[in-house]
Amino acid sequence: MKFSIGQTLPAKAGGDAVAVCMASCDEPGEALRALNEVSGGFFTCLGESGDLPDEGQLAVFSRVPGVQARHVVICHCETSCKALKKMAVKLWALVAERGWTQVALSFSAVTNQENGVCRTVLGALGGAAYRFDTFKSADKALKKAKKQAKNLHFTWLTDKKKAQAAREELRWAQAEIAGTFFCRDLGNTPANICTPAYLGAQAEKLAKAHDALSAVVLGKKAIQEHKMGAMLAVARGSARQPRFIILDYAPKNAVNKHPVVLVGKGVTFDAGGISLKPAAAMDLMKYDMGGAAAVFGAIHAIAKAALGVRVVALVPAVENLPDGNATKPGDIVTSMSGKTIEVLNTDAEGRLILCDALTYAERYKPQAVIDIATLTGACVVALGAPRAGLFGNDEALKSALFAAGEAAHDRVWRLPLDEEYREMMRSPFADIANISSTREAGAVTAAAFLSRFTESYSWAHLDIAGVAWRSGGDDKGGTGRPVGLLLEYFRHLAENR
Repeated sequence: MKFSIGQTLPAKAGGDAVAVCMASCDEPGEALRALNEVSGGFFTCLGESGDLPDEGQLAVFSRVPGVQARHVVICHCETSCKALKKMAVKLWALVAERGWTQVALSFSAVTNQENGVCRTVLGALGGAAYRFDTFKSADKALKKAKKQAKNLHFTWLTDKKKAQAAREELRWAQAEIAGTFFCRDLGNTPANICTPAYLGAQAEKLAKAHDALSAVVLGKKAIQEHKMGAMLAVARGSARQPRFIILDYAPKNAVNKHPVVLVGKGVTFDAGGISLKPAAAMDLMKYDMGGAAAVFGAIHAIAKAALGVRVVALVPAVENLPDGNATKPGDIVTSMSGKTIEVLNTDAEGRLILCDALTYAERYKPQAVIDIATLTGACVVALGAPRAGLFGNDEALKSALFAAGEAAHDRVWRLPLDEEYREMMRSPFADIANISSTREAGAVTAAAFLSRFTESYSWAHLDIAGVAWRSGGDDKGGTGRPVGLLLEYFRHLAENR
């Protein structure tokens, strides 16, 4: 799929179709008025007969007089980011169904102050076009769909004054699409292939693709030398050795002296360890590296956009499986920080690998640390799919992440982290337990556990268990969230220092 910026009038845009957005019947917008004029009142007649689409809908009209494109698609859409994205998804479905390959877009009738309309619509079109068919046999229908996607070209129409701004928005859209696709691909890849070693190889491959990016992948021996006892405790039950992955994006024009560190939970498959999960829907546990996938995707997007900000990504990558050597409930392990942890439930493993990564992050003297993890089912119950959970010890950092999520329509919600929740993680035998003694506030107590390892720097935690994937039906798979939020956060950081 290709995107470009064009300065052609909608009536003169050839190809399969020109899609024109109208904000309301009373104010159809400049582009639709122009098409109406060259067509001799074609759309006025449609409006009088009630044949223009209702709000949120689109309609196709063929062989419109005076219009060079074979079809005109009228998209009746309000101005919000959410509405624009929904319309883009519907437009993509129409384009795919019709097999069109040359489509022009004129959305001058709507404005969006938080995110440019161009970035919002093109990003949503790219997201809607995503397919993961790596492991499918290439039948006739799939080959046809791939050919169309390869040849498909969307042209965003604008005038000369707005062309440069549109090109900048397109650059952001392409960076977000690339990062989101990478994140989704990693999440959707089955766990027999997407192993800790595979993630390490992907990090090295990614570093080769960007000049300002470097990668270091630590194996089990190096992890032992760093005394990451909590991480190693999770990996003990798997025949696949763990990896600790470090990606360092250090452009010469970085605005921050000290890096922002991203930490992504990389449990490439989570069977629960000795605290074995139920069999139903266990296949979804290949997505328990959703935090790692998001970190990879964000770094890729940041580098593709050539953002002037230093970012370090840390990914502890393990499998959590049961065998005769696996960590048992009641075992006590020593983390990299020196704190001892009583493992009451081996299925609360994400916080164990994250705590060592959060301790490792201290060596960078970070400006801030943001960890991203599919951490708790309790967060899914609390917030569902619309919003991820946001915790932290720095109000300014939390506010910046919240604002980025609203702007990118990749939203979060702030949750509490009072001292009482930390008290719920006490252990009579070790410095801290890995779960609370009650079932209450599971997402909060998990964040409270992590907070014990982040006291020396500004920190935020994103629990993305409810937003990282969709389950069931044809929509099953990784969502690519929260790559959009992270890219928006770093864009704002780079541009406002």
